[in-house]
Amino acid sequence: MKHNDGKVLHQIDKSSRLVPMTFMCIVLCGFSFYLGRIFCSEKNMYEVENITGVVGSTKETISGPLSVKFIDFPECDIAYQDYTPCTDPKRWKQYGYKRLTFLERHCSPPFERKECLVPPPDGYKSPVRWPKSKNECWYRNVPYDWINKRKSNQNWLRKEGEKFLFPGGGTMFPNGVGAYVDMMQDLIPEMKDGTIRTAMDTGCGVASWGGDLLDRGILTVSLAPRDNHEAQVQFALERGIPAILGIISTQRLPFPSNSFDMVHCSRCLIPWTEFGGVYLLEVHRILRPGGFWVLSGPPVNYKRRWRGWNTTLEAQKSDYEKLQELLTSMCFKLFNKKSDISVWQKTTDNDCYMKLAAIDTYPPKCDDGTEPDSAWYTPLRPCVVVLNKNVKKIALSSIPKWPQRLHIAPIRVYDVPRSNEKTFNRDGTKWRKRAKHYKKLLPAIGTDKIRNVIDMNTIYGGFAAAVIDDPLWVMNVVSSSAKNTLAVVFDRGLIGTYHDWCEAFSTYPRTYDLLHSDGLFTSESHRCDMKYVLLEMDRILRPYGYAIIRESSFFVDPIATIAKGLRWNCRKEATEDGGTNDKLLICQKRLWYSKQSL
Repeated sequence: MKHNDGKVLHQIDKSSRLVPMTFMCIVLCGFSFYLGRIFCSEKNMYEVENITGVVGSTKETISGPLSVKFIDFPECDIAYQDYTPCTDPKRWKQYGYKRLTFLERHCSPPFERKECLVPPPDGYKSPVRWPKSKNECWYRNVPYDWINKRKSNQNWLRKEGEKFLFPGGGTMFPNGVGAYVDMMQDLIPEMKDGTIRTAMDTGCGVASWGGDLLDRGILTVSLAPRDNHEAQVQFALERGIPAILGIISTQRLPFPSNSFDMVHCSRCLIPWTEFGGVYLLEVHRILRPGGFWVLSGPPVNYKRRWRGWNTTLEAQKSDYEKLQELLTSMCFKLFNKKSDISVWQKTTDNDCYMKLAAIDTYPPKCDDGTEPDSAWYTPLRPCVVVLNKNVKKIALSSIPKWPQRLHIAPIRVYDVPRSNEKTFNRDGTKWRKRAKHYKKLLPAIGTDKIRNVIDMNTIYGGFAAAVIDDPLWVMNVVSSSAKNTLAVVFDRGLIGTYHDWCEAFSTYPRTYDLLHSDGLFTSESHRCDMKYVLLEMDRILRPYGYAIIRESSFFVDPIATIAKGLRWNCRKEATEDGGTNDKLLICQKRLWYSKQSL
């Protein structure tokens, strides 16, 4: 055989190459396997250390499938007594002031995370028990006078002795929140018969509106940012009223589309018609078809109120006309109006949304590919989220009324992979059995010792449904990286939020009485450092509060080791079926005071 240059090359016999090539292949494969074992061993050792947070002084080790060193967590400085890691005022200057971006979630990078225990304020006491807490709380638990001093004429709250009292006043309800809601019910009869079950209050103040609705069978998420009002959400949770830190700014709220039956704004000062109407478009996204948007305050009733709003009659008239035009363009209709309250209803008619596809229509129909339920760090878009094919079936007039809707499989359960009516019903049966077992192990469930509860990684809200008759409420959390089941939770008449437990939760310290998790560490250990998840649980748990942690046997002992460093008292219990794969940890947080003083 000749090469191109004409030199003769000897043809190689293929059979003569077969044996050495086979031998080399075996050697290389063996060597690769050996290196892989070394690499994987080192990688697994790193991952075990990463998920368990093995740092600090070594004092004790609990043996088990996963060995973890004891961490003696120090106390944070007393200045961190109300530390909210992802809405920290000390970091606000790093972010823009346009559209109040600095008030949104901005979590610190991992190397800045606090590895210490957040102390309670000096003189902290166990919170006043529900239902008495709705009207009063200990001053030392939320020692802030800003609202008391600046809003004293509006009766939000007042300080008497060692307590704050909540008389139910507000900017737009000088005669009390009860009279205000009575007027609203006259405008919206659906508030009286179980049609409306879930609501959101934007710019909630001290959550008097949401507190009053609880007595009327309506479960409200009170929403407010951490701002100069100081501790609006903290006051709400101290009172035992559902609330979460948040703001409509540049990111979507952490809720699914078509979820709330009603959204309310009482002089919340949100510029609804600015920036292309994106704030009102977000309300439209989260509001259920046939749901109601209620506005009281500027520019409603401008003919009589404009003098008190530091503006002119002409300006307020223009603002109202712009608002009405914007609402009409996104398929709302004026439902009712009286005095200071206007009510609009979101249409259930798809014909209106079909018109949005026309050229030069504003706001346009969303066609950027963003999922309607995508709501974890998802930017707001100046477009209308158009209803899906099930619009009629998820409309407020079509779903069962409360409380029947709690136990009926919603149509959106079929949107969840491998979910249907059977899986929904099995989940309900399972959680009724588990809740009964929990109450045997923790008799405080069902008493006034437990009011505010988080189910840290729910699926359909089964635990919340199983304890619905107890004097508590549950914030159902669906992981931002898990299957999107939160819409099912809202369709049942329960409330919840998306969240990533690798980050801090949107609340103040010491705001929950019970934290419940089911396999959270097993499912998130590849993403989240176990140490920081438990530190976050400690931050938001009240002293004397409880944690029920249901985990695989692989994680139970390591969690118990870290929990001891948090100054929790824990005991291991069997599950309701007595199996060996999963175990329960029943923990209680101790009350301790900082050695420092402000």
